Amino acid sequence: METATNVTAPRKSYKKPLLIIGAAAVLVLGGLGTAYAKLDMFKSAKTIYLQSEAESMLKFSDDISQAYGKYEDYMKPYLEKPVHSTTELSDINLDATIPDPQAQKILDLLKDAKLVMQSNIDEQKHQQSGNLEVHLKDKKLATLEYFMNDTLVGFRLPEFYAKYGYLDLKDREALQQKLGQDLPKRFMTYNDLYNAISIKQDEVKSVLTPYALLYANSLKDSQVTMKKDVAFSEEGFQASAREVTVSFTEEEARALATQITEKAKADQKLFDLIYTRYHNVSTLMKDSGYEVEEELSKEEFKKNYDKGFDDMLADLKDNTSTSKEQLKMVMLIDNDHQILSRKLLFTGEKGNEEQVFWNNVAYQNGGDSYYRYSLMNPEDAKNSELSVTYKASEKSGKTTGNVGVVIKEEAKNTLDFKTTFETTKEDKKESGTYNFTLSFQDEYEPQPVSLSGSVAVSETKTDSSVDSEGTVKVNFENPTPDMPKGLSFKLKSKAEFGKSLEIPAMGADNSINFATVTDEQMMGIQQEVGVAAQKFMQDNAELVQQFMMP
Repeated sequence: METATNVTAPRKSYKKPLLIIGAAAVLVLGGLGTAYAKLDMFKSAKTIYLQSEAESMLKFSDDISQAYGKYEDYMKPYLEKPVHSTTELSDINLDATIPDPQAQKILDLLKDAKLVMQSNIDEQKHQQSGNLEVHLKDKKLATLEYFMNDTLVGFRLPEFYAKYGYLDLKDREALQQKLGQDLPKRFMTYNDLYNAISIKQDEVKSVLTPYALLYANSLKDSQVTMKKDVAFSEEGFQASAREVTVSFTEEEARALATQITEKAKADQKLFDLIYTRYHNVSTLMKDSGYEVEEELSKEEFKKNYDKGFDDMLADLKDNTSTSKEQLKMVMLIDNDHQILSRKLLFTGEKGNEEQVFWNNVAYQNGGDSYYRYSLMNPEDAKNSELSVTYKASEKSGKTTGNVGVVIKEEAKNTLDFKTTFETTKEDKKESGTYNFTLSFQDEYEPQPVSLSGSVAVSETKTDSSVDSEGTVKVNFENPTPDMPKGLSFKLKSKAEFGKSLEIPAMGADNSINFATVTDEQMMGIQQEVGVAAQKFMQDNAELVQQFMMP
């Protein structure tokens, strides 16, 4: 099912400078942490705002760096060493009543079935291999084996045919003639693309800092006002705060948007940052043999780059109005310069409305943290919204909290997801339980689909392995006749680092090359598969008989 949402900003032309400033501020404020980090004392409303913005962005940057550092530490053994992993899916229970007796037999067999996947991955050599086994009542029924590297992909079903079938991209001309479609020279990996577009944090700071200074220096004292001793209260947390409001008239927004756009057009660092990633991706795709449009030269790319900013400047110049509308950013800031809440709104054409289109709350208080981000249609904020919330409390290695996502359209919740969680960390073991509810509806369904469930997981790490296991349970509320009542299964996996893998060498005695296989060979293969299928049915006569009976 698809859920259509229309949480959009208005399209009226006089709002464009205001919207540009709203978007640009999000980007350039990232540089305030560098630009204002060393200022110690601020007294005016403007300087209090700038210091708070700077410290908030520094903290945000530090949080991102820590999170990314944890991710890198977790992924490091997977990327630097060969990894052998085993994953087992068992105790599959699909609670459903199906009129078709044959289909019901399959559901009954699932309870005694088990899927086991062996996987070997070496990111350094761009190699992987493995197999998928289907077990029934502790008996292995069938196996699919596979392998892959930069140019080779192959598989076999040993119970039905002893040899591998494989494609070698070195034979891609012959393969293209047989398949009737273009093939690359090599298979790209996630790491290939990541390395092509990755940006170092220092590069981002270096580019954004001048824009942060431009934004800060362009603000007039008259644009920033402050009220003291304003109460902040959210989710049981209360604090005394200062309400700081930053306002932009249509003329002020246009002037700042023009300055930022002109600076961006002339910014060689920004251009190089963008062009380098474009060039890296284009080169990667071309060298890998993927069909892509011809890469633009650096000169042609610069012409398009300049034209994009010229169009924005022309748009800013042409879209003038006599509207009294303003863009306002209203923040509650505590005495430690923590921005507790931020609201972005339009004041309407007459300047006396409050059309909110962004609202967020973020605070940390000891081990407690809370975040809420909401995007609304400013012309119908009460009935159109996308909202994400996160609340957590950490104490003595245990974290409890909840997460929620709500999409509202025309006063109805088209998606409502909530989960409560509890995680614990003790030495090398981490475990967690998650209970969730989900309700969603689209224009094609008269009633919402609702379900609830739970996930319990645990993970134990050592220097050479990671062991994890979990259970998943899902229950459907008021299911329709064609829907199951519930689903549950267990997962168990083990990853071991440092185990080398070898892809089997392909030859006539153990494989079939799809680029060179003849029609006569294919007929022989079909005959062998047919004989093997009959033997498979004989070896599993009891299972086959169940499906033969009405």
